[in-house]
Amino acid sequence: MYCRVVHIKFVSEIQMKMVTTYMEHTMLPRNLTAGQISGEVFKISENEVFTVSKHKNKTSADKVMALMQKELQEIAAGSKMTKLEGPLLITGSPA
Repeated sequence: MYCRVVHIKFVSEIQMKMVTTYMEHTMLPRNLTAGQISGEVFKISENEVFTVSKHKNKTSADKVMALMQKELQEIAAGSKMTKLEGPLLITGSPA
């Protein structure tokens, strides 16, 4: 399992709503079709979110990332993005 977390701080609440709607209706369905296992978007504030994307491995994560390059460049131009990623190290489950 490989996970990518992206923190995005938008200039405004309107920009956040526009981009997250685009993520929900365009990016996420396409990425899931391309092999992404799951994707979630969490709201931090009125203009700030973080996304969590799970993939089978880094190769799959990079394949999906390549599909989004132009979109991510456009999003990054009007916001501040920070990316963290890595392979699963520890997993927990209920006892």
